[in-house]
Amino acid sequence: MKKVFSAKFKKAYLVMLAVLSALIVCWLVFVWVNLNIYEKSNPGNVASSVFNQYFRELDFDKLFAMERSSFSELETLDNYTAYLKQRAGTGSRNFISVPLSEDTEGVKKYVVFTESAGFAEFELKEKAGVFGKVWELSSVRTVFDKINAFNIVVPSGSSVHVNGRHVSANYKTGDKIFCEMAGVHDIYTISGLAARPVVEASSGGRMRALSYDSEFNEYSAIPVLTADIIDSFSLFINGIKVEDSFILRDGIRTDETNRLRLHRKIYRVPYGLGGQPDVSIVSITGKESAIIDDGNLNFVQKIVSDADLERQYKDLAIAAAKTYAEFMTYDTGIRELQRYFQTGTQIYNNIRTSEVYFYTPHIDYWFENINASEFLARENDTFSCRVTFSHYVRRNAQQLNLFPLDVTLFFRRSGAQYLIYDMIINS
Repeated sequence: MKKVFSAKFKKAYLVMLAVLSALIVCWLVFVWVNLNIYEKSNPGNVASSVFNQYFRELDFDKLFAMERSSFSELETLDNYTAYLKQRAGTGSRNFISVPLSEDTEGVKKYVVFTESAGFAEFELKEKAGVFGKVWELSSVRTVFDKINAFNIVVPSGSSVHVNGRHVSANYKTGDKIFCEMAGVHDIYTISGLAARPVVEASSGGRMRALSYDSEFNEYSAIPVLTADIIDSFSLFINGIKVEDSFILRDGIRTDETNRLRLHRKIYRVPYGLGGQPDVSIVSITGKESAIIDDGNLNFVQKIVSDADLERQYKDLAIAAAKTYAEFMTYDTGIRELQRYFQTGTQIYNNIRTSEVYFYTPHIDYWFENINASEFLARENDTFSCRVTFSHYVRRNAQQLNLFPLDVTLFFRRSGAQYLIYDMIINS
């Protein structure tokens, strides 16, 4: 009898224990559900949870997955991770709520920052839940300014890779461009990357990394040179005249070109795949000159005096400048001026009719530090040069006046001789 009673008691006890356990589990579930609802009903709590989950220790996999749809297919987790590590920096991180416009009800925005530098943001959206409204993560953004579209220039038929991924022909833009110096090459346009990519190209089985040119926003497998020359000169590379279609900028004015009444032009030319380019310039008179590489295949034409012109006309230029100075101090007359200045020109009329405010009676004058330079051939049988000297005028035994002269003279052939048709006072 006792054994039967004992078995029934144990059975009842186990049933009661099971019921009690079920009640405790239900209560715990109830508490957990309500706590979860409470947590999610408060955007500040949800924001703290998002920050701890994604940003306190950067979870690159989750962040990349959240943003993946906004990137190009050529972006990779490794490249994104390297970018975000650099952008986020080191140090303590935190987040702060930022205001939104009034028409964004039901949305909360937060900015994540390291020390004082923000590097990411995320948004929460309010939505209807089973027991009331709750907040949940809707978007994460760690890339504030994606890299703008850039070009990749490679020899035609090359295999191109970005971040280790093959770039298909769908990325090719425009027609193939033919350059006599470099051959046919293809242009790819890439956009939608988070970080500066690794760009490689192979031609003939050899893969090599391409460097980025920030000035022209491109990666190029074809060597490119720039040449800054005076507009009256022509550019030759490897014996081939460069067409005007390769002029990057034209009509450039500087203090120097203003003084010489010239412009400059800059060429940008792909010149081929092998060896150092042979770069030269040819003046309008057909005379060839070398041009200096300032570094990194950036050739700049310096203003250098034409030795032949200087040898032939240096004395003429100095004599003309002296005559001008003497005329301005009443030490010579109009007939002497006409030996060097072409009558009827604007500069001749200006000099002839000018009033010399700085003239003073004097007993002597002379010239020192005389120099003639920058002899440049120009079109239509003309040339220019620069003459400088110190013009001393002694008024009396106690007073000596100095009139420094710096002029650019422009000569034109008139019959058998050269006469000045224009002049610029440099200082």
